[in-house]
Amino acid sequence: MNLFKQKNRLLHFLKKKNEYSIHSPYMFDLYNKLIKKNRRNPNKLILSLEKEFGKENILSIPCSYIEFQNIQNQINNNTILCIGNPYQTQESYMEFHKIKTDPRTLVSIDLFYLGLVSQNKNLSPQHYIF
Repeated sequence: MNLFKQKNRLLHFLKKKNEYSIHSPYMFDLYNKLIKKNRRNPNKLILSLEKEFGKENILSIPCSYIEFQNIQNQINNNTILCIGNPYQTQESYMEFHKIKTDPRTLVSIDLFYLGLVSQNKNLSPQHYIF
């Protein structure tokens, strides 16, 4: 494992929160129902999300802001984007940061191995680290 990834794993560990820091009822339910038990296994989490929200509402993309911009015509309120390996390299981390800070991104969940992004206009803007 490279030094960048090790350093960010430690920082992620120090910044991460648990269910007691969640104020949104929607996010609290999502966290306790799916994320909490699957947060260390990205593939299992994606399968659980597909089962809960429907396969058509879960899109997996690489950690690329250009890819994020290219799929905007496929996204609706129910879509959840799964972004793989946001901490793989410094470049992927910067791309993930661009996605999180994009004005269209309302909710982002940083699980270190996987990033989840929602553009649901019914949710209040929040950024979580679990």
